[in-house]
Parts: sequence; C-alpha cells; structure tokens
Amino acid sequence: MALLDWEDNRPQPDEYSDFYEGYINLVDEPNVIQLLIQQGQQIYTIIRQLTKEEANHRYADNKWSVKEIFGHLIDTERIMAYRTLCISRGEQTSLPGYDHDAYVEHAHFENRSLQSLSTEYDAQRNANISMFSSFSKEQMSRKGTANDVTVSVRALAFIIAGHEKHHLNILEEKYGIPINKNYNN
Repeated sequence: MALLDWEDNRPQPDEYSDFYEGYINLVDEPNVIQLLIQQGQQIYTIIRQLTKEEANHRYADNKWSVKEIFGHLIDTERIMAYRTLCISRGEQTSLPGYDHDAYVEHAHFENRSLQSLSTEYDAQRNANISMFSSFSKEQMSRKGTANDVTVSVRALAFIIAGHEKHHLNILEEKYGIPINKNYNN
C-alpha cells in the first residue's frame, strides 16, 4: 500500500457511527495519511514552543490542561490503533469502548514533562503512519465492531486525524494557542 492509495479515499457513512461523523467531516484534505504526517509535525512545533505555565494551563475549572489534552490525544490514538490492527486482521470480537475522562484522571499527565509527551506522541503517530501505509485496499475497507458500533479501518484513520483537528481547534479557541492551519512549520 502506498501513501497515494489513500488519496481521495474517504470512508462511506456505513463505515462509522454518527458519533464519529463530526471528526471525519473535519478532515478535508484529500490524503489522510499525509494529514497525519503534517499533524505530527504541527504537534511537535506546538509542544516545542509551549512554556511550562502554558502546558499546565486550564481555561476553566474542571477542564483538561494542555498537557492532559496531549495525553488524551496519545491515549485515543493508541486505542484507535489497537482497533485498527484488530479489524485489519479480521477480528470478529467486539472491541471495548473507553472512558476518556477516567483515562486522563488516572494517567497523571500533569506529572510528565512536555518532552516525554512529545516523544510518546511521535512514537505512536509514526507507528500508526507505518501501519496505515502498509494496508491493502481490502484491509482498508474491512469492518469490525468497536464500542458496539461498526467501523472500518479506513474510517479509523480519518477518526484519528479528525479527533486531533478537533482538539487543535480547542487549543486555539479556548486556550489561546496559535495553530498553524497550513501545517507549514
């Protein structure tokens, strides 16, 4: 599977639940794998520019800090990657959901350095880019069940990218962190 095989290869509505439609609609680039690469570069640039105070900032009580958002991105990407691997290999067992608030609460991201979060994010993102780039067209279109809904491998790539765009928008709108929309770093 080549990077170009993802060009204009959007998932169809029967490949994901309504819950994920908002994330998938945020992906307007024609090649989701190229977007994942660009997002990785963008996150690296953002993390590199944050001060310790900015990284620990919460825009309101009971809202996640910037570090917790990055940790949530890592956790979600890891979970979606697991689902992707299972479904691409033909898994028929329904995969579990997860409570993102509980994951953040128990992760203690506030005790981690930005560098450690950046390193973990890069490792996860690069592994996922390699995994998605390895799939055949048949594997890309395979469907399975996760959190009691049908989802395809192709949709999971878009969900990862759209989920990240969603949180980058929040970082800009609620936390005041400038986001380069062109991904040119």
